[in-house]
Amino acid sequence: MGIFNKKGESCFEAENIVKDMEKLFAALKNQTEAASKRKIDKVQFVLLLGGVSVCRKIPGIHKHMGYEELYVCESEEDKANVKAHLQRMYGIENKDDLLAVCNRMYSSDEDYLQFETFWEGKPAFDVKQLNDQGRETFEACKSFAKLFEPLVKHGGFFAWDCNERIGLLRAAHACDILSEEDFWELTVPLSVEAATRYDSWMEFAISCLCGSVYFMFCQCGMKEDGTKQFYEINRQLIVHLLDKDGAWGRNEWFTYETKKFLKGKDDIVELLKNWEGPEGCIATDRIVVDGCKVGYMYREQTENEWDSGWRFMAGDESEEYMNNADNSGIYALNTICNYDKDIMNFLSSPYGNAFFRDDDGEFKWEQLGREEKNKK
Repeated sequence: MGIFNKKGESCFEAENIVKDMEKLFAALKNQTEAASKRKIDKVQFVLLLGGVSVCRKIPGIHKHMGYEELYVCESEEDKANVKAHLQRMYGIENKDDLLAVCNRMYSSDEDYLQFETFWEGKPAFDVKQLNDQGRETFEACKSFAKLFEPLVKHGGFFAWDCNERIGLLRAAHACDILSEEDFWELTVPLSVEAATRYDSWMEFAISCLCGSVYFMFCQCGMKEDGTKQFYEINRQLIVHLLDKDGAWGRNEWFTYETKKFLKGKDDIVELLKNWEGPEGCIATDRIVVDGCKVGYMYREQTENEWDSGWRFMAGDESEEYMNNADNSGIYALNTICNYDKDIMNFLSSPYGNAFFRDDDGEFKWEQLGREEKNKK
């Protein structure tokens, strides 16, 4: 029997999983609150966020990858074994394959956020636009996700996606499919989102475990097969991680320092109307904190669905400044338009274009990749 009957009502097994989670986390909460914890840095935080995924054995990785620094395979033979595993299990042979798998397989939270719009009476789309099979699948997934809403609330299933992506990215780095620079570029934004959504490892764990059950439900074609077993496996791992001697239980949750932005939420107005496409971008603190005008901007091709590809800088940032991820952030394009309206006329430019402000304060075009002093 599947999780849902023909009327879309939840079956006993799914309800039992939710009840077990409620008892589990109520008991663990008292345990973790009493334990003393050590402070961690950003590197450790990113690696700890993949805590569940890195507990799984991978051919070529003979020990736990740890949470203090990035793991690298000990030999070329080990690297070949990891690459063979990634190719066999996911079809991953290069960075592009890796990003495609991350976006395709680990997007449970995107489903959850979409479901929330229906639960709140502001649906993101009209389900009547779907065919019969699509509508049946959507309704089944939405009803199943709703079972976990009292536990995860607005935390959604992001923790599961974050954990799985970081684990996969770590394996890819260990065998040289992914460079260290690429690893941090892809994972730091995940850690920022996690720090924004959750206030503790307990909250992260709840989202992760609920997300794991939803993920397997979808993987099994909206059927019960394998869901309970997958839940039990991840439940054991999370209990181990939250133990007072476990990786999550003995470490504090990490909080990024709050930046003092020049403009508050009430100062941001809608300027970028009728924009089509991804709305995310990256800007340095020289703009949003120090209040500088955009002096250099470029648009690069990206695999992230949220990312427009636009990067905004004052133009006087040093290489050391740019290499520190804390000096930049992810923002909506409309937000950066509020800081500097001059950029609005250039936002529809294709990927591969860059613009710098000359001595007269006017933007001039250049092809992306051209070496310019103080513009990286």
